[in-house]
Amino acid sequence: MEIVVNEWLPEYLRPDADASETDLVDKFVKAWLEKCDKIIIKENSPFTSKFYAYMHQSGGYPTYRKRFEVLFHLFLDSDRTAIVNECDIRELPQDLTKIVPDDDKYLVELWHSVPGSVVVTTDAKLRNTLIEYDSSAKIYLLKEFLQMYLSES
Repeated sequence: MEIVVNEWLPEYLRPDADASETDLVDKFVKAWLEKCDKIIIKENSPFTSKFYAYMHQSGGYPTYRKRFEVLFHLFLDSDRTAIVNECDIRELPQDLTKIVPDDDKYLVELWHSVPGSVVVTTDAKLRNTLIEYDSSAKIYLLKEFLQMYLSES
């Protein structure tokens, strides 16, 4: 499975993140590693910007720093992660461009550019918008995805 995630992942790793959020990341990463699925990340995106910024800010918090470092190395592993360059991004159809908020455009472009990929988000409005656009789309809220993902054998 190819999984597209947005900024919830680095945000939930911040030292000031709620313990329940950090727990969700831990569950997600553990399941992702066990299942050998692939995370899809767009190069030079809001996701990567936040990830690097939070990773650098975590320096004074060894536990959080370690989590960021582990993920950083996993993101560099081509068996676990695919980093998509701007030149590999497919242009969105005009009708989709009109309904996607600008700050989510990179995520939708990534999803659109990797056919069959699954989006995991915490943005219910975005999820609903994409499902309305394409009822067969595999767009999940984080908690619902984890429930399904963890129950798969």
